[in-house]
Amino acid sequence: MIRVVSSLTNRIFVACTLLAMLSLGFAFYFVNARATSEAEAELRRGLNEAGILVDQNRVAATDTFTRLARLVADLPKLKAAVETGDPPTVQPLAEEYLDQLKADLWLLTGRHGELLAAAGTGAQELALPPAVKDTRSLDEISTFIAHPRGVLQVVSVPIILGGRLPDVLGRLTVGFFLDDRFAGQIKRLTGSEIAFGADGRILASTLPADSRTALARVMNASDISTVTIGDEDFLALARPLVPRDQRATAGIVPVALTLRSRTERLRFLKTIRTGLEGALIITLLLATIVSYGVARTMTRPLSAITSAMRDVAATGDLTRKVSLRSRPWDDEDARLLAAAFNTLTESIARFQTEAAQRERLSSLGRLSTVIAHEIRNPLMIIKASLRVLRREDVQPSELHEAVADIDEETTRLNRIVTEVLDFAKPIRFEYAEANLNDICRASATAAWAGDGANGVALDLDASLPRIVTDAERLRTALVNMLTNARHAVEAGRKGPPYTADVGRGFTPRQASRGDPEAGVIVRTQRGQNGHVSVSIQDHGVGIAPEDMAHIFDPYFTTRRAGTGLGLPISKNIIEGMGGTLAVASQRGVGTEILIELPLAPPEARA
Repeated sequence: MIRVVSSLTNRIFVACTLLAMLSLGFAFYFVNARATSEAEAELRRGLNEAGILVDQNRVAATDTFTRLARLVADLPKLKAAVETGDPPTVQPLAEEYLDQLKADLWLLTGRHGELLAAAGTGAQELALPPAVKDTRSLDEISTFIAHPRGVLQVVSVPIILGGRLPDVLGRLTVGFFLDDRFAGQIKRLTGSEIAFGADGRILASTLPADSRTALARVMNASDISTVTIGDEDFLALARPLVPRDQRATAGIVPVALTLRSRTERLRFLKTIRTGLEGALIITLLLATIVSYGVARTMTRPLSAITSAMRDVAATGDLTRKVSLRSRPWDDEDARLLAAAFNTLTESIARFQTEAAQRERLSSLGRLSTVIAHEIRNPLMIIKASLRVLRREDVQPSELHEAVADIDEETTRLNRIVTEVLDFAKPIRFEYAEANLNDICRASATAAWAGDGANGVALDLDASLPRIVTDAERLRTALVNMLTNARHAVEAGRKGPPYTADVGRGFTPRQASRGDPEAGVIVRTQRGQNGHVSVSIQDHGVGIAPEDMAHIFDPYFTTRRAGTGLGLPISKNIIEGMGGTLAVASQRGVGTEILIELPLAPPEARA
């Protein structure tokens, strides 16, 4: 933490970022709080307006039925039927007018309050208030009745026979339900959920039936209240359907509940909040980038110099230079320091170039020594063989032996030159499909040419697929490694065959197939991820731990007759074809070389 704060770049960066975070955080809080407050206020205003609309629609329905009842009660046909006092005569008219008025209830009572006709839902069993049965009253009566279907609003008008003294023939009572259907109609007009209740119970609602218990708790609230239904919060407004001055004579006092979903209504705030949060994050990112850029413009020159010095210390590359563009806001002193540092590294680079040249000359000298040593011995043998051939008394056996020596040493000289050229020039591969097991057999035959067949055992997986490779190059690499294994076995003591786990040491065991007395075992098997593997195991002298780090170095060898190029060339070939080569060895136990090859090199697939 101290290191972070001690950096000038970090201090400027942290200060600018914190300032941006505080400013944007306050703006986000203010906008969010203001938007929530305005949304709540708008929701309450809308709920009050919806409550007024509910009451207006209910009053309009009441007025409509009252006017229609007056008109029907004044019809001569109806008066004549009621005056007969005969229910069978009156009943058809009740059913006819019930359908025409689209009412839910139709009742006709006679002069003495007797029921002459009834039509509609539960009309026969309905208990009417006494005022409706009073045939002496000339008043129009409007009252409410609680019913399982909903709140039934009843409008009753007298049927009067005209004259100087009005004669009341009876009363016409019309009713309509404030039920679920009526609540649905009001919902479509107001965009709010509607419920009607009375006597502490919800009798009709546009909400599910299981919500009625919760709605009943807010029926008598004097102000807007909150009710939770399911996973939604609602604001509820309860409005009695009977004016305060009429409640004493109205019987029950029904209540209309108007509800609007606070959760649904305020859901848009979540969208706004999400947008604000996204804008906040983007702005913070931009502020972070800009503040970091400002900090970097102030500290970049010094940072470039310190970074270059750090790289030089870590890598030892003394040719590293500081690259600074000349800009007005860069520090002049830092630019001068960078120029001095570059001058210093240029001077050191010259010394490195000279040292590299000396190293190349030294390498050339070592290579010349190796080549001279390798060439001198074959030349001496060839020279001795030529002396034998010059003799006039040379025997046929001596002639044959001298020619064989010359041929063998010429082959050796050609191999030395080939190895040097192969190591020095880039490798070009010619890919084609090939059988890996056949390549291993040919390589073993070449490595043990002129020797008995018991030197090597083959444990080859017959199920291997054909691979795309440069068969001749792969054979060259395998011959080099098998030749090294052969020399290691010949130089060491005989022992039981074993298997080696690369990187984990060795576990002696008998080979599963092949000659159990062989000094070298070659195995092939299918690997994972589209690879095949070749394992070359020997129980020779092994490699000393101090030599393991140098076995792939050019010209490094522990054999007098070796050039030190076999393994480096083999490694270049294997890796050039997209494979890997790993070596594990234990002194006095043996060595394993594990080769993994792709079924097709990347360039061949392309």
